Amino acid sequence: MSSQTRTNQSSPRGIDTADRPSNPPTSAPDAADAVAVLTAIRSRVTPPMGAAMLNNLIYAVGFMRISGSVEGADAVDRAGKGKIHRHGDRRADDTTNYFLDWMTHGAHSEHGRADIAKVVRMHDHFGQSYSMSNETFVHAIALFTVLFDEIFQVLGLDIFTEEEKAAQVAHWYAIGEQMRVRDMPDSWAGMQRALDVYEADPQWYRPTEAGYRCAEALIEQFDNRWLPRPLHPLGRSIVLSLLPDRALWAVGERKPPAVVVVVVRRGLRALMTAQLRLVPRLRRLRRGGPRHVDA
Repeated sequence: MSSQTRTNQSSPRGIDTADRPSNPPTSAPDAADAVAVLTAIRSRVTPPMGAAMLNNLIYAVGFMRISGSVEGADAVDRAGKGKIHRHGDRRADDTTNYFLDWMTHGAHSEHGRADIAKVVRMHDHFGQSYSMSNETFVHAIALFTVLFDEIFQVLGLDIFTEEEKAAQVAHWYAIGEQMRVRDMPDSWAGMQRALDVYEADPQWYRPTEAGYRCAEALIEQFDNRWLPRPLHPLGRSIVLSLLPDRALWAVGERKPPAVVVVVVRRGLRALMTAQLRLVPRLRRLRRGGPRHVDA
């Protein structure tokens, strides 16, 4: 099956770029520069309240995408006995903490290398029982490189500069190298193409019972942790509204009604736009800068 590749030469119609910093494109950053850029990204997109809930939502969306992979679903599901089913909160926290630590310390730091080595040992252990091909690892690296951007694009926001994209590529490329992943793309467009090609090929990406079980477990974990039972349908709609159609198909989930998708995406876009505009203003106030900031 052929895939549709994407380009980022300009912002698509309807995408808001007003809150994207206007830095010029740069070449691949070194390790220290990448950490600084990633730290700035984290600061910019993390709300003053609800950060843990947002991190959990990003985890759920990301691993729904992983669960569309035949091999990824099998390895995470483990015939319905995986950690995602038995200890969902701990699984979410462990994964989120790894990702946040790598952003904070960098993939090349002593701390980062030690954490990545732990993950490699886990992969090696479960790789004895489940097929985990290089193609599937490339998919995971590509997915997590562009995941933030994919979510923001769904909301109609184009917030990353070329420098920030390059930093995310360098960061996940370094992680992939330490995980012994071969033939990874070394550019943003290459990561997007790798994601598209893999998810367009039913050899790798298609509905499975394991994928559906994982999807349901991820939604249930998010709902149970953050929302009272009467609001669980809302939590489900939030998670599913942030997924592309091909991922929904691959995990056996139905897209929410169109009106629900529109309401959810517009609501999240409004919240994130407020966040993106609030952070620079607070920084200026802390530095004693002018209170008036152009909209």
